[in-house]
Amino acid sequence: MPYTNEIAGIYQIRNTRTGEYYVGSTKRMRKRTAEHMRLLRLGQHPNPNLQAAYDAEPHHFEPIFEIVCDDVSDLEWIEEEFLTGNAWFGEACKLYNISVTAKTPMKYRKHTDATKSKISCAKKGCTAHVTAEYKAKLSALRQQKALADPKYLAKIKFLVENDHMTYAARGREVGLDTSSARKLALKYSHLKGEI
Repeated sequence: MPYTNEIAGIYQIRNTRTGEYYVGSTKRMRKRTAEHMRLLRLGQHPNPNLQAAYDAEPHHFEPIFEIVCDDVSDLEWIEEEFLTGNAWFGEACKLYNISVTAKTPMKYRKHTDATKSKISCAKKGCTAHVTAEYKAKLSALRQQKALADPKYLAKIKFLVENDHMTYAARGREVGLDTSSARKLALKYSHLKGEI
């Protein structure tokens, strides 16, 4: 396991050319800094200041483990000192951090099982309102919207009206693979002679 010997503490992600840095605190420095670097490489870091600077010169950024803390309750106030400018690494310089506070409501706390269940349900989506009538109405609206496109309607008409041809032949005529041609022909077969 790559993160079995994790340490808690304060870390920075430093631009080695300018000296500017992003500061953070965590119970798992190796894992957290690796996640920061992964998001930066993918262009998906939630901090736009850090992402823009990284995009401009990615080879100048490196994670540095600065302060190891045995007591995780100290992490927040130590990080806050860096964010407010009361402490710095080396010499004072610009931070990439957006927030000037280290406070986060759930930091180092765990959700109760009831809360986890609510979050899980919300992520899965509440489907109590999805009745058969609702599904039928939604399907009709989607079909109406799709058939409003003249190019799409012409494809459907060709697929449905030429049932003497194979699905592969019909698909080639309208630029679809055999499977897609078959699915669309079957889906709209009830409209033969109406479109």
